Amino acid sequence: MNLAIPEYLRKSNVQQSSVHYQWDDWDDLPALEAPDKEVIARLAMVSQRAALAFACGSAEWIVWRFARLCDVSAPWDFVAGAWAMIIDVRYCGYGTGTGWQEYSLGDWEGPVKGPIKDGLELLETAFQQLAWEGHTDPTRYAGLIAVLTSYVMTDDLHYKKWSGQVLQRFESLYPRNPEDLLGDVVPRQAVDTELDFHVDQSEALINQFLASLDYRTNAFLSSPEGMLEHFDGEDDFRGSPYVFDAQKDRQSRRER
Repeated sequence: MNLAIPEYLRKSNVQQSSVHYQWDDWDDLPALEAPDKEVIARLAMVSQRAALAFACGSAEWIVWRFARLCDVSAPWDFVAGAWAMIIDVRYCGYGTGTGWQEYSLGDWEGPVKGPIKDGLELLETAFQQLAWEGHTDPTRYAGLIAVLTSYVMTDDLHYKKWSGQVLQRFESLYPRNPEDLLGDVVPRQAVDTELDFHVDQSEALINQFLASLDYRTNAFLSSPEGMLEHFDGEDDFRGSPYVFDAQKDRQSRRER
């Protein structure tokens, strides 16, 4: 696992050894079918990358909540891939990398692994829909992840406090621009409510994050060769894999 667990998660006390909620792997639960309207409304006011960052952060709460009950590293590995996909979707699933939905076809059922599976499937779908399926806005998927996160908590007070603080930060730092819906890349530190985060740190933080990743040990991360390969109907990767240039990223968005 490449990701260090942030202190706000360690201090949250959301890890519990009990499961108090109803779960069914085969039927949709009404409580999880509709996203939180307030969260959706606020996410609609921030950039699409900020919405994806909120979704990634929420997914971390789900994975951390079950850390005592599910001794596997794969969910954290995929979350690392998801943070990389905010930079470019090709960081996950190309070349040597696989996708979460493909990976989780096996033993990912029940009230512990089931929510992890579903949360990360929603997260992966948010990226896929934005990148390939008509550029669908990711806010609905982020809102569904938020509902699932609250649902599986024994007490969602800490998550609710975190989500409110992150949304407030994003509304200030990453307001939605109709001329650039995707917006600037959002580093993982932006969702750490205990950090005094500044946007001008982003390029350095992103490159530190990319340098920490190893596609040879993370089954979800793409090889550099796979990222550079041409696929019909898809935009080619621009730049150098596992290196980020903010100016080139903005130029690429203007051209698209």
